[in-house]
Amino acid sequence: MTEFLDAILAFPTVLFTIPLGVVVGYWLTVMVGAVGIDLLDGDLGDMALGAQDGAIEGGVKAAVEGGAKAALEGGAKAAVEGGVKGGASFLEVLGFGGVPVTVSVSFVVFLSWLLSLAFARPLKEALGALPGALVTGGLAALCLAVGLMLAGLAVRPLRPLFAVQQAPRRSELMGRVCVIASGRVDGRFGHATFEDGGAGLLLNVVCDKANELKRGEKALILGYDAARDAYEVEPVDWLLPEEVQHLKDPLSAAALARDRARTR
Repeated sequence: MTEFLDAILAFPTVLFTIPLGVVVGYWLTVMVGAVGIDLLDGDLGDMALGAQDGAIEGGVKAAVEGGAKAALEGGAKAAVEGGVKGGASFLEVLGFGGVPVTVSVSFVVFLSWLLSLAFARPLKEALGALPGALVTGGLAALCLAVGLMLAGLAVRPLRPLFAVQQAPRRSELMGRVCVIASGRVDGRFGHATFEDGGAGLLLNVVCDKANELKRGEKALILGYDAARDAYEVEPVDWLLPEEVQHLKDPLSAAALARDRARTR
């Protein structure tokens, strides 16, 4: 135990031991529900791009005054934009794009710490002839660089777990087919489900005309009635065979829904 403590508190491993303690503490609070996994929104690529405006406005405005401001500001802005976007692209290539920054940083810190713990001592002994500060700094940078690459490979398979499904807008539902979930649908009451590729949507639906819509039947969404806070639908059975063909194309389906709504 004493040897382990000496190893994790020795340079350069201690440089990763401290942030690792912070990471462990953070995940312990996540486990007990004190904070969420999305405490820091976005990913490492987003953070790199987000630094662009602050760097441009702060650094350029402080350093540039008078008649030279316009010329220098343009050059500095181009340099900062290129560097920041290049850094973001590099992070995305490594695999950090689309993964929460808390997860990415945790992997980077842990893997860097593990590499330093495993290889710092033998490498320091092998490079003992060099200055201690140079060896420690070089090993820390090397472990961080390798940890960054390994973490990118490790988090890449996790990207689908954090994909955000955007719910379709109301206008995008026009001409789409939903499935009735209530026992009946009339001018004041009705429910239907719509498969959006995620958990699905539960819609309030109405149909002013007499119909035989019931649970499990398919219906065409014609539009949204804000006054009733419901989607106007009609049975798919009411469509002509040539109209049914239009449902295969979203644009044609939307046009069909508008035509059906105007003729009601």
